[in-house]
Amino acid sequence: KQWYQRRVRGDEVHYGCWKNNENITAWMVSHNISGDYESLERYYETKLLNIVSTLNTNYIVWEEVYQHKLAIRPQTIIHAWLPKWKQVFLNATSEGHRCILSACWYLNRISYGEDWRKFYQCDPRSPFNASTTWEQQQLVLGGTICMWGEYVDNTNVLHRSWPRASAPAERLWSAAEIKDPDFMEPRIEAHRCRMTFRGYPAEPSTKRGFCQKEFEWRH
Repeated sequence: KQWYQRRVRGDEVHYGCWKNNENITAWMVSHNISGDYESLERYYETKLLNIVSTLNTNYIVWEEVYQHKLAIRPQTIIHAWLPKWKQVFLNATSEGHRCILSACWYLNRISYGEDWRKFYQCDPRSPFNASTTWEQQQLVLGGTICMWGEYVDNTNVLHRSWPRASAPAERLWSAAEIKDPDFMEPRIEAHRCRMTFRGYPAEPSTKRGFCQKEFEWRH
């Protein structure tokens, strides 16, 4: 039987919109959960998951859905995005759930210097704690790189993404023992120059690096 993955959200639910909606407030009163917005969220998520479960599909949920202790299917994939992702992985894999990670790789969060180095050193397959079993580590599928768009558009998406995204990409397809950013440095520098040569505005990856052919803006 072929299963397709469908992403079901559930992260960062802000209750302010619900609180200002008279229809929602009335519905909550009629269902004896007046003022309990966590119960309202669980009701919505449970109803949504039940609908998705009737389709020929599997689903990925953000970690909040898992943390709410909903009745999710065993094949559910948990997407961890918050700083305490190792604890989420530890708990979820102990229950047999597969996991993916993005907590380390939000490219929209910019910082001064060679921040790709910390991207490279984050490995979702690393032991979550001293009791992590081999079987649990095999339930980690990998990760995903994120770029939220509040301050990103066509004017900056390419040079903010590249070559920074190359570091987590190599991390995810490399063996666990390959984790030294100094080993990655000449390749990410070469890749940056390769991209500028091909016309992509990839930003500098190291303070020492330069390309023989720099990017040229065309008007």
